[in-house]
Amino acid sequence: MRVLNQLAILGIIFLAGPAAAACPGYTVCPLLHYTEIMNKPPALALKATIDATESAALQEVEANGVSGQQLLDLLGEVLVFDKSLSVANNEACALCHAANTGFAGGLSVFTRAGGVFPGSVTRRTGFRAPLSLAYAAYAPVLSYNKATQAFAGGNFWDSRATGLITGNPAADQATMPFTNPLEMGLPDPACVIRRVSLSPYASVFTEAWGDGALAITWPKNTDRVCAHVNDGGNQDPLQLSPADRATATTSFDDVGLSIAAYEASSLASPFTSKYDLFLVGQATLTKSEANGLDLFRGRANCSQCHAMGNQPPLFTEFTSFNIGTPRNPELPYLTENAPDKSGYIANPAGPAYLDEGLGGYLTSTANTNKEWRKQAPRFVGTFQVPTLRNVAAVPQRGYRRAYGHNGFFNSLKLLVHFYNTRDVLPQCTGNTGIGVTCWPPPEESVNENTQFVGNLGLSEQDERDIVAFMGTLTDGYQANQANVQN
Repeated sequence: MRVLNQLAILGIIFLAGPAAAACPGYTVCPLLHYTEIMNKPPALALKATIDATESAALQEVEANGVSGQQLLDLLGEVLVFDKSLSVANNEACALCHAANTGFAGGLSVFTRAGGVFPGSVTRRTGFRAPLSLAYAAYAPVLSYNKATQAFAGGNFWDSRATGLITGNPAADQATMPFTNPLEMGLPDPACVIRRVSLSPYASVFTEAWGDGALAITWPKNTDRVCAHVNDGGNQDPLQLSPADRATATTSFDDVGLSIAAYEASSLASPFTSKYDLFLVGQATLTKSEANGLDLFRGRANCSQCHAMGNQPPLFTEFTSFNIGTPRNPELPYLTENAPDKSGYIANPAGPAYLDEGLGGYLTSTANTNKEWRKQAPRFVGTFQVPTLRNVAAVPQRGYRRAYGHNGFFNSLKLLVHFYNTRDVLPQCTGNTGIGVTCWPPPEESVNENTQFVGNLGLSEQDERDIVAFMGTLTDGYQANQANVQN
């Protein structure tokens, strides 16, 4: 994918700088000094690669005169790699969705500490590890099946990007980070459209979505307002006419639909793994990989949640479960319980914060479906089953990714071992022996799944074989290629 492949060559790994002498706005200093990290050469190199990718996609549009679906796909790519769509013009979607890790979090200094990333306001962080944007566009609109008593669909760990806004969960998801105070931080959705209207690809956007898509009369203070950080309370602070607000809202949705088109395209979801070639007789699995596949489909219960029924399989049905993931004490978000420089308190609960997953969304004001709300107690602590495609994608051996909604697991082997022995090993009473002689208690014990997880009776070699099989799900495989294993 043109410049995207440079990410894999860079193999970026950070070393955290020394902690700040004081941490204003925090009861406990975060483990990482984000401002310093983001100004180190490796981070600057990544930013340069993001800029180059955006430029290359735009040049392809202009040079080839593309149209139709290809135009939409490339426009979506440009939007994903555009840093100007954040309040401080410093963060693109691609920072948290790096190509070298299958479009999941790709900077090891962050994946080694919970998998969360700083937002445009770099002293603010999210509280969940970013899911891959690859294959996200295959999620259906969130729905509740009365027969199976299960929710399926939507995007995000808690499925809150339902698809009910644009008709496409991936499009709903793509727009939400822009105004999230912990992520890109813009104070108004219309600010995204303002930034697009000032961008080098404004004409590409209007070619894709019509001449009127950016036809808005902007107030004189627009750029000053759009430079204000979202403090969590701003709601449409730009004073637009009703007609201009309607145009901005429609075009904002079109931004999401463009990104969703890119995510669904072969640029981000190519189905080019070794397993895909194996399915059509163009690759052979090793003995370990083949045994891992048999275990995956059989007594390891993996396919019960990471479904293989679709052709090609997506390795998820976008349903939600509570696997009993322990709390991750390394999340900087747990310390963000005092006002920052803008007076914003990210996490009033502090270290006591409890992530309730899908159940939390169902009880929130964002959910207006009263029937869904009634189901909330049964889904407290449950999180969407992620696709396993590219789950083992790493830029180099030894690189550690973060797994689980809070990034508690730093390797596939540890994750599989947890699935296998969660209910076999006793609960830890301290910080030693984790994953060897004990496991910490779950972050949320309500609705913990005991049917498919906890005591699988697998051997050490079985666990390794399952990891080997998951290594065959990395896109970009070529015959005789040696996969980098996690």
